[in-house]
Amino acid sequence: MFRTAVIEHGFTYDRFREDFINSRTFHDAADADSRNDHKVNLGRIGSLLLIRDDLVRKYCETSMGKDDFLYCMKEFMLENPRIKPRLPNLECYLSEDTLQVLTEAANDIPLFKREVSQSDMNFLFNKCKQPFGEPLVANSNEVLSYFLSRLNYHGIISNKYQTIIADNKLVMRSTGTRALTQTDISSALRNFESSDNPITSRVERWVVLIKSSTFSPS
Repeated sequence: MFRTAVIEHGFTYDRFREDFINSRTFHDAADADSRNDHKVNLGRIGSLLLIRDDLVRKYCETSMGKDDFLYCMKEFMLENPRIKPRLPNLECYLSEDTLQVLTEAANDIPLFKREVSQSDMNFLFNKCKQPFGEPLVANSNEVLSYFLSRLNYHGIISNKYQTIIADNKLVMRSTGTRALTQTDISSALRNFESSDNPITSRVERWVVLIKSSTFSPS
């Protein structure tokens, strides 16, 4: 399911995790012991998916048979979770085709003060790092915040995108004085949504194209 949802179809990891747990919440056993065992096992798998996506990717990116699953759970259960904390990222793995559309969108809207390259967008969305060279500076905090919110709405980036962008200092404020904080992003989004902004239609057109590229069959 991981390979199909995340690697092949580009769903966010958070969407995969929620769907996996929700689709296995109930089973047809009637006795309490079986139902309790199911709840314990589902809880352990839920914890694995939540805090150790690195292990899930390690064991699932090729294939995961029964033995692989047992090794994965053993590593998860026995290892001190403080040794390898989960690194926050946007939970997206965009293809070259999608990155090209995203780059065209960023330059057409425009989202940043300077023209960006496909490599810049790969660093921002796939690697969750500042690109080499000149940093990314928002052309408009409000427009960028709205654009990101629409990517999240369509399941392209993580629900935690505001925190992740702020914690990793991925984008500078439009003034160029400092990195966008979570408060900056949420406030800018509220400001944008409270007004009738003519650029909304342009953003929506590009988001539809990005969504189509992200989730189209490979």
